[in-house]
Amino acid sequence: MEMTQSEQSRSIGPAAPEIRLFHPSAGNGQWPEIFGGSLLLPDWALLAARCAMALFFLVTLLVDGLETQDGLHFLIYLTRWSFILEALYFLVAVYVTLKARQATKRPDDSNTSQELCKLPMSVRAMSLLWTLAFPTSVLVCLCFWTLIDPIWNQTMPVDYVTVCEHFVNMLVFLVEFLVNRNIFYMKHGVVMYIYAGLYSLWSLLHYLLKVGVAPHMACHSYPLDECPIYPVLDWHKPGRTIMVTAGVVVMCVIIQLGIWKCTGVKDRRLATAPVEHRFLNTA
Repeated sequence: MEMTQSEQSRSIGPAAPEIRLFHPSAGNGQWPEIFGGSLLLPDWALLAARCAMALFFLVTLLVDGLETQDGLHFLIYLTRWSFILEALYFLVAVYVTLKARQATKRPDDSNTSQELCKLPMSVRAMSLLWTLAFPTSVLVCLCFWTLIDPIWNQTMPVDYVTVCEHFVNMLVFLVEFLVNRNIFYMKHGVVMYIYAGLYSLWSLLHYLLKVGVAPHMACHSYPLDECPIYPVLDWHKPGRTIMVTAGVVVMCVIIQLGIWKCTGVKDRRLATAPVEHRFLNTA
């Protein structure tokens, strides 16, 4: 059975116009279906799932804030920088999903989707946060359990916050990846390198300004105000730190390539799936 014209317009095939974040494009008119829809879940279920995911991140941040002994050092860690960005992604995703539901309920104008238009600011933010937060969640998980507190030689207590901020968050993003239709362009991946550069600069300033760590995180190798944020980012040993940083950059490239490739495979398979097996804007 052939697809109707309206059904074809909702598919993301190889010939679909490109979404452009900062310039007008005919493809930008498809943002409600791409950023606020799913081919696996009805719209109400996608909204409910994203609300639940956002709630998970907010509750975990609240528990972390209430239980931490880090005090003024709470925000020196990459884990928390990243977890806050991940929470922000889901908050923006909930908002965009709501806006998409409103947009798809308006009378359909076949000319609208063909017009050159810019993406709403919230959609741009969601796309950039997705390009940054998803690979970062994978990176933080891998680095923590191999470099910071190796799973084969653990020294830190494993509690709710530790597991959620270094593992469960990545699983949540994997679920989001499976159900969403978000774009992932390698050219936008530069935001991850900017983010990594900013944190590397912060770790250097942390060393130069002698910010140190909270007493319960004392390193015992240096005075408290000279303890590095992470042992692998110890600017007392710049050669080793630069090598570790270079290795992390390579990991970033591999993770981004993997997500980009998997996104392409997923989109192609879903675009060719039988229409009756999809949920398309089911309010």
